[in-house]
Amino acid sequence: MQRGDTLSEIGRWFHVPWEELQRLNHIPDPDEIFPGQEVRLTRGRPVCEVYTVRRGDTLSEIGERHRVKWEELAYYNHITDPDVIRPGQKICIPQQNGAC
Repeated sequence: MQRGDTLSEIGRWFHVPWEELQRLNHIPDPDEIFPGQEVRLTRGRPVCEVYTVRRGDTLSEIGERHRVKWEELAYYNHITDPDVIRPGQKICIPQQNGAC
């Protein structure tokens, strides 16, 4: 989870009802989720793989390596300027659940 994420937004991205995300992740209050909290789409599969940006990385190169469009990376990670990522920054690489 990142700052600004909601279960309903994550559910829309991955075509999973937010109630299912709440149940699968044993979240008592769907309005109380926190940055850094791991959310799973299924029992064994996390919503994203966390990638740590290295010096010289670009969003498009990260996307190519992980077979995800840079636009999706920017959207999922609330990056307003795709030309500005920093070493050490954590990027969520969305994991597909088969329904997308």
